[in-house]
Amino acid sequence: MSITLNPRTLSCVLLLTIAALCSPSGFAKAVEQKVRLQVVDPGDGAQCMVQAVFKGDHDNCKNDKAKGRDNCDKDTGCVCTRQEKHITWEMENKEPFTVTFDQGSANPFVQKGSHECDFKSNKKGKLRCRVKGKDVPSALYSYAINVPNCQSAHGKLKIY
Repeated sequence: MSITLNPRTLSCVLLLTIAALCSPSGFAKAVEQKVRLQVVDPGDGAQCMVQAVFKGDHDNCKNDKAKGRDNCDKDTGCVCTRQEKHITWEMENKEPFTVTFDQGSANPFVQKGSHECDFKSNKKGKLRCRVKGKDVPSALYSYAINVPNCQSAHGKLKIY
């Protein structure tokens, strides 16, 4: 028994296959996320503070696998990503800063080799780190963003 498809049926099947592959649910990929940092001076003689906010065109937390933002607030700089992807922190006025995982959580970033993350910003006030491979557990990782002589910001990174 052989199945024969006329050209019209074959073209419909091909078109439906292409549409399914290009649909948003089939294409829920993780895009590099950027956390924007800013040093705020309250102006009343109090200590300056670091603020972190996620503002991006593509929010990975909206992916089905990330399961939303219920424990990951944009206003604290929380971003969602998966293994092998990059996260970028960028300071508004290029002040130097460091990132430390000081709240009991593990370091999910590459620690050896060409993609090693040293957690110090460059001269342009940017830090870009790559999440380790498939051995990084899905979890919510807490960290601090430190600027000399300022109150640190505390952020989270959700790996799904």
